[in-house]
Amino acid sequence: MRITTAMLQELEQSIAPDAKAEIRIYAGGCDIRVSWNGGLKMANQNLSAEQLDHIAEFRDEKMRRAWDRLIEKFQRLRDQAR
Repeated sequence: MRITTAMLQELEQSIAPDAKAEIRIYAGGCDIRVSWNGGLKMANQNLSAEQLDHIAEFRDEKMRRAWDRLIEKFQRLRDQAR
């Protein structure tokens, strides 16, 4: 799976003007975390190694849809945190 800097910036911009996104990689997968409001609010999405293997098979078009769904999920998490 390839996540580009532009994709992370898109995720940040979709959440809040001051949002910061990061990826933490672990042996069993990774976490995508977004914090905003000066770090006072945070949303996290864990992707297991199995999920990453499945996503890695996506072609560009499917990857775009998967990324868009991930952005929508973070937006819902942001809205719940309000």
